[in-house]
Amino acid sequence: MYKYKKYLAIFIVCITLSGCRSSAKKHRNKALIGDSVSVVTTKSLNIEPGFSNPLLKTYKSYLSGLDTAQMENSTMAVKKFIELFAKQDQSTCDSAFFIFNGYYAKLRNGFEDLPERDTTIKFDSLFTDSAKTNHQFSPNLTQYAEKLKTNGFKIYMSEGDYYIGQDLDFIAKWFYAYVSPQMREYLNQLNKENKQGFSDDAELIIDPVQFASRTVWWEKFAAKYPHFIESGNATENWKSYLGSLLLGMDNSPILDFYKKTISDYYKTAYTYIQNNYPDTQTNKLVSPYFKMLLQKQNGNADKLINKYGKEGKIL
Repeated sequence: MYKYKKYLAIFIVCITLSGCRSSAKKHRNKALIGDSVSVVTTKSLNIEPGFSNPLLKTYKSYLSGLDTAQMENSTMAVKKFIELFAKQDQSTCDSAFFIFNGYYAKLRNGFEDLPERDTTIKFDSLFTDSAKTNHQFSPNLTQYAEKLKTNGFKIYMSEGDYYIGQDLDFIAKWFYAYVSPQMREYLNQLNKENKQGFSDDAELIIDPVQFASRTVWWEKFAAKYPHFIESGNATENWKSYLGSLLLGMDNSPILDFYKKTISDYYKTAYTYIQNNYPDTQTNKLVSPYFKMLLQKQNGNADKLINKYGKEGKIL
């Protein structure tokens, strides 16, 4: 079967560890701007054309001089963004935001393991507190929790492993006033997916209708804004979700082990797409595969998936 590139991450998507911990790091590095469960990704923006604006050069140079081991530097980077771009057009702000985002990702990776060497940091308490369990923290832990929140980070968990990831509400708070409507729509979707989750321990944790709708959303967004600065990433997000939707996951397989036919989960997802989004490319790729699985033509279904992979239709 076609071995596609899964971006099962951290957006809430795939968070895992080392055994599990190393796996979690791998997924986190692919995450889009956030963490935890989502198949979406965020790549470094190629902004060479934007360098005609000297402010972008200035900002990139400034960020390159900031340490990536101090989480407080995310706030420093935000303040510099506002100083330089508060009165600039939205297109320039979009470019500047993605310069920031590249640094934001490096910053998270630069300090995320540091608390593991400090046994006073109780990740489990910080994580469960985010679920409104109202833990009584020590003064040191309270201070650390506030430091995370203030600088755009939060605690995530995968397979019992806790780690620091990005808090996309921080992005909404500081950048939405400056970036374009398309960028806000894009980032809102990422933030929503980050909060909803996607998978954990190679098992889907969202319902099939939500999965189907999310896949189609990315297809439609990429088609709606073909010249958007992140349209390429939007397309990759669509193809990544589509790949997971067609191939399943280790602990959420396409075929029911006992019935030897398509599982009810994917049957529900595929049927929802056919009924609600019949004219989408997603449906055009799902429907023939779905038909083969219903007819128990599993060999032909595998061949079709191989074809999709070779043609770059899924990741």
